[in-house]
Parts: sequence; C-alpha cells; structure tokens
Amino acid sequence: MRKRLRVAAAVVAPVAVVAGVVIAGQSSAGAEPLVAVPHNVNPALAHSHRTGAVDADKSLNGAIALKLHNRADLDKFLAAVNDPRSSQYHHFLTPRQFAAKYAPTQDEVNKVSSFLASSGLKVTGVSGNRQVVDFTGSASQVQSAFHTNLGAYTDATTNKAYFANDAAPQLPQDVADVTAAVVGLNNHATRVHHSVVTKAATKGKGKGHKAAPSGYGPAELNSAYNTAPLNADGTGQNVAVWEFDGYQADNITTYDQQYSLDATAPQTVSVDGANYDSQPGQGQVEVELDIEVIHAIAPKAQQYVYEAPNSDSGETDMANQIVSDAKVNTVSISWGACEAARDPAEMTAVDQAFAQGASQGIGWYSASGDDGSADCTRSTGDSGDAVDFPASSPSVTGVGGTNLDASSGAETAWNGSGGGTSTVFDKPAWQTGDAAKRTVPDVSSDADPNSGYAIYSAGQWETVGGTSAAAPMWAGFSALYGQAKGSPLGAANQALYGTGGTGFNDVTSGSNGSFSAGPGYDQVTGLGSYNAGDLYTALSGS
Repeated sequence: MRKRLRVAAAVVAPVAVVAGVVIAGQSSAGAEPLVAVPHNVNPALAHSHRTGAVDADKSLNGAIALKLHNRADLDKFLAAVNDPRSSQYHHFLTPRQFAAKYAPTQDEVNKVSSFLASSGLKVTGVSGNRQVVDFTGSASQVQSAFHTNLGAYTDATTNKAYFANDAAPQLPQDVADVTAAVVGLNNHATRVHHSVVTKAATKGKGKGHKAAPSGYGPAELNSAYNTAPLNADGTGQNVAVWEFDGYQADNITTYDQQYSLDATAPQTVSVDGANYDSQPGQGQVEVELDIEVIHAIAPKAQQYVYEAPNSDSGETDMANQIVSDAKVNTVSISWGACEAARDPAEMTAVDQAFAQGASQGIGWYSASGDDGSADCTRSTGDSGDAVDFPASSPSVTGVGGTNLDASSGAETAWNGSGGGTSTVFDKPAWQTGDAAKRTVPDVSSDADPNSGYAIYSAGQWETVGGTSAAAPMWAGFSALYGQAKGSPLGAANQALYGTGGTGFNDVTSGSNGSFSAGPGYDQVTGLGSYNAGDLYTALSGS
C-alpha cells in the first residue's frame, strides 16, 4: 500500500535560498535570476538525518502546480455561493466558467511545459483544469531542473526512510511567477487510512456468504441518524470515494445481499494509471468500508472509486481529476496525513482543487484522523497537538468520531476523534471558536470501533470503526439531501455552522486528549452528528 521511492543525491553547488525572493543564482549563463518556490520543503527534515548517496538514474514522477488567478475574488465568491443568506447561494460555476475566471491560462501551461522539456524532463500530462503539469525524469534531471539536492533521509523520530529536497526548488522568474508548488520532490508523507478493525466476525468463503455479521448495519444506522423523513435512497446522485488502494466487487455484493440492498455497483476511475482492484493491498478494508457505508445510507447513489498512487503527485492529480471530470457533487475522503508530515506547498496545490470543487457545488467530507488531538503520532511520532489534512482545508468538511449506542441513539465523543487547530490554514469567517486558525472537526458520526460497523472485506465479516467510517456517513447524507432537494448541498460548512445547532445531535461528553466535548461546537465532535430529517429541514428551508 505504501509506495516509497528511494534515491541518492548527486552533488550540486549549494545556492543560498530565501523563499519567494530573487536569489543570486543563475539558471544558466545570461539567463534570468532564479526564484525559490516558498514553503516547498518538507518540515520533517528538521528531525531527520541524511543516510547516503543516491542513484542519479532513479526515475521520479512529479508535477508543477500552477497558481490560480484572482484568488481573493474566488474566496469572496466561495463565501457567497455557499452562504444561505446570499443572493448567490448555490449559483455554482461550471468547470468552463471556473476556468475563464480563475484557472491558469493555456499560455502559462505552455510556459511550464516548455521549461520542463528544456530541462530534460518529460511532460506526461496536463490536468483538465490546467492546474497541474505532470512530469517524469531521473533524479539527476530533477535536481538540475529545480536547482536543489535530493537526499536519502531517515526520520529520527519514526525511523522512516524517505527522500527529499534539502532546499526549496528554484525556477526562472517567469516560471516561478505562475508556480504554486513543485510536487513530488519528497515522499515523506504516506497517506494512511483512518479505519480501525476490531475483530473478524466470521470468516466467509466469498460471494454469497451469509453468516451473521457483528456491528451496526444499515437498519441501525438509518434509524439512529433519522434518515427516513427524507424518503430518499441516493437515486440520481453521484459520489466519489478518494482511494489509494482497491476493492473486490464480490465483497460489495456480499454486503448488499446480506442486507437486501438494491444498490448501484461502483465504478473505478484510474488516476495516473493506478488500479488496485485485481490485487488490493492492506488498504482494501478502507475502500470496501467506504463503499459499503455509503451503500448503507444511500444505496442507489452511483459511486466512482477514484484510485491514485499513494504519493504527493498522486493525491494532487486525483483532486484535480475529480473537479475536472465534474462527475460528482460529493466526495468521501478517508485517507490523510498530519500537516507536519507534509510539504506545505503540496497542501496548497491540493487545496486549490478543493476550492474549485467548492465553487462547482462539490461537498468534500474528510476523516479527521484516529489519533485524537495528537494526529502526528503515526506520521512523525510527535505526540503534540496536530491535525490532519485534507480535513483541515477550509473547503472541506472535517468529520470526527463518536461512540454510538444505536438502541438509545445516545452518543459520546470517541477518544480517537481527530481534532485541534491547523498550523496552515487561517480561520474562516464562518467558523466559531476563539482560535486564530482553522479548527477541526466540523461534524462527526459514529467512529468508535467498539460501536463499529459491520463490513464485509477480503472474504470475511469484520467490525470496523475510525473516522474513515464517519466520513462516508456524511457523504451518504449529502447524497440523500441532493435527491430530496433536487440540487446538491455543495460545500456545506457555512450552511452547517449557520444552523445554530439545529438538526445536530450535540455530543457533550468525552475527550480526545487535549480537547473535551461540550455544548455547541468543540474540537472533538465539531457541531455533532446529524439528525438527517431535522438537518435537511434546517438546510433546505422546507
């Protein structure tokens, strides 16, 4: 599941780097000065040591993400189009309209492509929204093109081996002016799936296996979260699931048959040539969890399973392909990594696609993590407060976790629910609380593996929890809303916070380490879990 590239460093002359300003180096004799791309070094270098030489011939895949135009105007539009009080509410853009107002131009794409080709790198693709130009080349070509050293490192905290650039990439002024990030210069951040398997209920024999599963199934979940008033099953709705592994259709069929679900079969969409379905890896349970939870809530929704390489460039390309394809209005994301494990510029590149999606009426729902307030525990070994990306993006609804007693409907906070304050993204105007930065989660749903979901994966029934289950629960609600209303819910954060708590099951007890649940919004369960019937009324005005 985790694909790690290892390269060794060819030595180049050191050049002083000052992020975002013209530096003394020259790209070649008589060429314009070089400019460093800001925030394009992984922070893990601060607690890592270099381990040795690198193979200059090692093949690397990467991308240049281009800057959006008129970002301040885009932010104003997003604030209006997702605000129920605005006359522009839900007057979404098409991809063509977004491109005309905010996307990089074709001339800028050509400029970046020409630079890559002249540097000896092969351009392998351009995203449909013109935000990303993919490339491939050897380690030595990459080092030469971006005027930075690539080294093999070991993270002193986790002993993870990885490669990374030791200084910000440098570009000619005209290319730097249009560049948001150079993606793929390190592989420190491996996206992990936020699911927790507590037990195998019964080992089955594949398709048609009918042994009684352990954990909550569709009846308990729909009853606990009051979906019946919507009188919807997801018909006519398209949902993307964001994956770095694959699934087997027979397992999905077995789940559907167990619960007599007349569900629509998922379709796989390959990103960068990835398709894991013939031989899924360790993340198979995650993919099948996502699909089956959405089937439990919105069985007739058409799911598109986007499968990408587990890398910075794979994640960037998946985000941009989803918004370019424009197939869906809802995306469920159950994979992430803590902010401190990531290259900040890569987060910017992905966040640009999230913003485009929000302008087009796409609602993104991302698991907030399973390590409580210390999200970096698994990624970097740091037990301090940290949050998970993509959940920390302001364009994304971060989904935390609860413990659900389905018999009574009572919920308490799950101690693994990811939550806290971003170090990257500023606090949006619509968010409550005293923090100066964006806080997560926004909402929550059942995630405690002790009150987990019955899932059929890899030929057996399992009881599964984690915020990876909570995210598709919210994606399912989004699909029900879209069918019942006849129009998509879109990027819902502003509307959700604007309800004043109406339609939410407020979770007031429990903690995730540094934060405690309480009345109203908190950094453990957000606004709470949904009461679908009441929340639909609050959001739709009907």
